[in-house]
Amino acid sequence: MKPILFSFGSIHIYTYGLSVALGVLLSVFLMQRQSRRTGFPKPDEVFDMAFVVLVWGFIGARLFYVFQNLSFYLEEPFKIFAVWEGGLIFYGGAVAAFLGLWIMGRKKKWPFWKSLDFLAPYAALSHVFGRIGCFLNGCCFGKACDLPWAVRFPEMSYRVHPAQIYEACYDLLLYVFLIKRAKKVRFEGEIILLYFLFYGMGRYTIEFVREPSWTWMGLTSNQWLSVAIMTAAFVLFQRRRYKAS
Repeated sequence: MKPILFSFGSIHIYTYGLSVALGVLLSVFLMQRQSRRTGFPKPDEVFDMAFVVLVWGFIGARLFYVFQNLSFYLEEPFKIFAVWEGGLIFYGGAVAAFLGLWIMGRKKKWPFWKSLDFLAPYAALSHVFGRIGCFLNGCCFGKACDLPWAVRFPEMSYRVHPAQIYEACYDLLLYVFLIKRAKKVRFEGEIILLYFLFYGMGRYTIEFVREPSWTWMGLTSNQWLSVAIMTAAFVLFQRRRYKAS
């Protein structure tokens, strides 16, 4: 675990921020290639689309994390801006990114569902790098365990599940699946809805080995969100498939 990759005097390069940046850059590069092959979106619109999703998603993910840890940030309000230390929650980012894309899409005349289908695989890919950054930063760790691959973070006296690596591996498989599925898409909205359906399944399962923020009826907050997201994605998937048939 190496939260700070290297330093130049008082300037620190944080592994979490660098991991996220690498994921975004790789995703934008691959989106450019995909847009040239398919013609949507136009190559010069890829950066606009990625920028909107990144900025809105980043703000939403951070605010949702702050909300889940409100007591800490009420005592340390300036820490809200210390994003290089980690602390982003996917579901908050997804909602905000949807809103930002819808607003910009109306102005740019981007087909909403088609745009989401285009972005979905690369959201999964970016998430891979984000979870690797979490692992190197030492946040979002799992519960105590004695499995051979368990890890011990600094200042811990026990070993835990590398939950961040579990999710990174799952997201990588999800990215590969979505890329292949996008080549034979049957209706607009299929890829993004499959993304949320399968991501929700993976996140729900991995939450069993993560340290929860709070629980209700035996499930964590993220598990309840996963159930809601999976249900909505499944219903919308069936409706859009029926309309397209």
